Amino acid sequence: MKKLEEIVRGTNVLILSDEVYEHMVYDGAPHESVARYPELAKRSFIVSSFGKTFHVTGWKIGYVAAPAALTAEFRKVHQFNVFTVNTPMQVGLAHYRQDPKPYLDLPAFFQRKRDFFREGLSKTRFSLLQSEGTYF
Repeated sequence: MKKLEEIVRGTNVLILSDEVYEHMVYDGAPHESVARYPELAKRSFIVSSFGKTFHVTGWKIGYVAAPAALTAEFRKVHQFNVFTVNTPMQVGLAHYRQDPKPYLDLPAFFQRKRDFFREGLSKTRFSLLQSEGTYF
C-alpha cells in the first residue's frame, strides 16, 4: 500500500479497490483496505459485496464506499447500470446485520472451510501452496 501511495502521489489517478473477499483472510493475516491509508482513501472507490460476504451471491447486492465528491460522480454513471435492489433482500440484510457475531466470525468460518479442503487434498499427489486469503 505504501508503494501504491508513492506511485499515485502527485497524480489525478483514482483507485478502484475490489474488496469483496475482505473476510477471506487466514492465519491471522489482516485484510489490507485502501481505507486504512488516508492518502489512498481520498482517491478510492471501495467495492464490496453482501452477496459474497453472506453466501447469497444470487441476490446481487453490494456497495461502493468513496469520499462524497467521488460518490456524487459515481452515482451519475451507476444510475444507468443498476436501478434498484429488491426491497426484501435489503430488509433481510438489515435484519441479519443486527447481530454482528456472524459477520465478525467470517474469517474463522472461511478458514475452517479452507483447512478442511486442504486436509482432504493433503492425501493426494498435489503440492499445496499456502494461501493467506482467497476464495478460489
